[in-house]
Amino acid sequence: MRRCCLFVGPAACILAPQPAFAHAFAQRYDLPLPLGYFIAGAALAVALSFLGSFLLGKPLSRDALSIRIPVPGWLAAVALRTVLGVALLLLAAVAVTGVLGPASPTKNFATVFVWVIWWVGFVLFTALAIDLWSAGNPFRATVDTVLRALPRRAAARRLPGAAGWLAVLGLVLISWIETVSDWSEDPRMLVAIAGVYLVFLLAGSAAFGAAAWFAAADPLTRLFGLLGHVAPLKAEASALRLRVPASGLVGVDTGGIGAVFTVTLIALVLFDGLSETPFWAGILDAITRSQGLRGWLLDLRAAGIDILKLIQTLGLLATALAALAAYLALSVAIWVAAGRVRPWNVIFSGFAGSLLPIAVAYHLAHYVSYLVLAGQLMIPIASDPLAMGWDLFGGARRTLDLGAITAAQVWWIAAAALVVGHALSVFVAHAEAMRLMQDRRRAIRSQLPMMVFMVGLTALSLWILAQPIVA
Repeated sequence: MRRCCLFVGPAACILAPQPAFAHAFAQRYDLPLPLGYFIAGAALAVALSFLGSFLLGKPLSRDALSIRIPVPGWLAAVALRTVLGVALLLLAAVAVTGVLGPASPTKNFATVFVWVIWWVGFVLFTALAIDLWSAGNPFRATVDTVLRALPRRAAARRLPGAAGWLAVLGLVLISWIETVSDWSEDPRMLVAIAGVYLVFLLAGSAAFGAAAWFAAADPLTRLFGLLGHVAPLKAEASALRLRVPASGLVGVDTGGIGAVFTVTLIALVLFDGLSETPFWAGILDAITRSQGLRGWLLDLRAAGIDILKLIQTLGLLATALAALAAYLALSVAIWVAAGRVRPWNVIFSGFAGSLLPIAVAYHLAHYVSYLVLAGQLMIPIASDPLAMGWDLFGGARRTLDLGAITAAQVWWIAAAALVVGHALSVFVAHAEAMRLMQDRRRAIRSQLPMMVFMVGLTALSLWILAQPIVA
């Protein structure tokens, strides 16, 4: 989805690519200090957090500083039904407005809700507050309802272990739809995609059982389940647990495929930002001007292939593969540094979750201005969802307030989010190292490669965010 022009409409001149703009900023902003100072400072903060985690504090535990807040059973039941009811109503609203609403993506409830409110806002809400998707997944509720209405079936077959790869492929496909394809801009196509997704869930659930299929093969269940471990609130039976952010990741072994899913998630978020930088524009320019590739490119164009989308698709896949290769090298380095006391595959799966706060931090840093500005489109849309001249809530003529967030605020939020996110990752990695190695000296040695990796990732994230937007 081309956020810089798609969701801003009249404000395109503000968010459109201009070399003087910092990445994703809505106005010109000169950093108060040279970018190198920010990168060095953030990298130093992450490095010091490694030192502090081993010298000054005990490992972060899953129940560290957690408080269990009792909730009456009747209130918990009402809250659960309310969350699920709202989710089903919103899914129905997406379907109805996607088919009957205006074709413009900036005026249609389906496109704005899916890509701005849900894919950006709700993802952040899940990680920063509480996981409501597990209790209010409208697709799971729909599948369960349909399965109950079907005639009695044979016992569900055993789910193949490789089914988890469908979740990884699904995550890549969602990212491709959002960042590369034109489908994200077509409300009717979004409804069709949701329909295909529902059929996929129904078919798998009918064959292997809904619980097993959703847990293994559904990318959204995996995504929100992981993000829920980062959240400071967790819903329990007749209670809410308030805990240290990211402490829910301690002791969570995602498994080999789960580790691949987590690393792929980080890579896709980074590519979304990287694909809007001059660096990526230079790659595109070099490819299109290459004399050696010219013949191939002309043949592909003659065959009806969109060259730009092909290159973006290859870039998306290459970024995911590069991230997996980097994490593979990191896990090997940790394995060697710790003296090979644990099997390599345990290291590979055990430390992946510690990287998740980084993905959340970058998601917040990259999308905060987009969410604040483009999210305002929901006000006029909610008042007239079918473009029939209604004004249900008195906001049909509401225009965007481009001053709702300043470039300075965006930068400081981004810098703070990345430092805090990486620091949380450090403490989770420390706790995992102590859990897996069960020896302080080996645990410290194992985290030296992790420190280098996270410092580099911090620098890369800040560099991407500080680049001008190029579309």
